[in-house]
Amino acid sequence: MNNRKSTLTVRLLAMCLMLLCVACNTDVHKIAGDYSYKQSGLVTFTDEEGQATSILANKQGQMNILEDKKGGKGAIIVTFNEMNGGAYTCNGTIKGDSIFFAPHEFSTRFSSADSVQELAQLGKVYTVQGTGRGVFRNEMIIMEESWIGHPEDGSLVRMFANKITLLAEEN
Repeated sequence: MNNRKSTLTVRLLAMCLMLLCVACNTDVHKIAGDYSYKQSGLVTFTDEEGQATSILANKQGQMNILEDKKGGKGAIIVTFNEMNGGAYTCNGTIKGDSIFFAPHEFSTRFSSADSVQELAQLGKVYTVQGTGRGVFRNEMIIMEESWIGHPEDGSLVRMFANKITLLAEEN
């Protein structure tokens, strides 16, 4: 009887540990998936003489959030596939309903029919460092990102955006 009780106790303990491990990443599991996203925000370009020009940048595409099994509790890998543009990845963390993008780098072009036509920077490739944070609500992610960057052609123009809004809706 005592041996039977020990076996039952060990089984119960093992089941509790398994449930605890599964519960560790429930935040990730509820957010992981495929999303369609739109980004929009004011991007300012400052040339070598200090002249600043701003444009409204709009981007859209597909985003995928995957659990990063090597990154610890709440760790994710986010992939971006911009429509008519490039693709890149970044790491992040999920804590409850909050999502955080780690600092990451990507390349992009800025072009828009709404933009100032004389702005020579449109169409140039920029290296951009970004970071962001947001919330997950009702199968939708609402993020605010900050970007800083420079053109890859070596010119002294700098770009800055302190509030790029990313809206992502689960597919």
